Amino acid sequence: MPLDYPTWTVELLKRLGATLVPLALVSVGYQLRLSQFKGRTQALAIGLGFKLLIAPAIILALYSIAFGEVGSNLQVTVFESAMAPMIGASIVAIDHELDPPLLTLMVGVGIPLSFLTLPAWWYVLQRFA
Repeated sequence: MPLDYPTWTVELLKRLGATLVPLALVSVGYQLRLSQFKGRTQALAIGLGFKLLIAPAIILALYSIAFGEVGSNLQVTVFESAMAPMIGASIVAIDHELDPPLLTLMVGVGIPLSFLTLPAWWYVLQRFA
């Protein structure tokens, strides 16, 4: 909208928005319990393996082989697909009672694990520049 907001309103909204990510991470981390791993390690490994490795590899193959795409469009698309599981999506899934402990594990383990997989994807994607 072509409307200028007062400076104090913009500053207030920026400060409130800055609290969203830490609040979401703390709320997910607070729910993460080591006892939740019992009986869910296979599902967790399959889910995170697909999200962090298999799906980006499929997208890379489709874009580069099937469509012949190279450059920044390919790199950004594959890198975004390799990002950690989304907190927002897990909140929606938890609201629909789709195994909340597994979803909490997916986000709680997936975010730190993506700190290892994303540099590997970046290294791979440099070859498609």
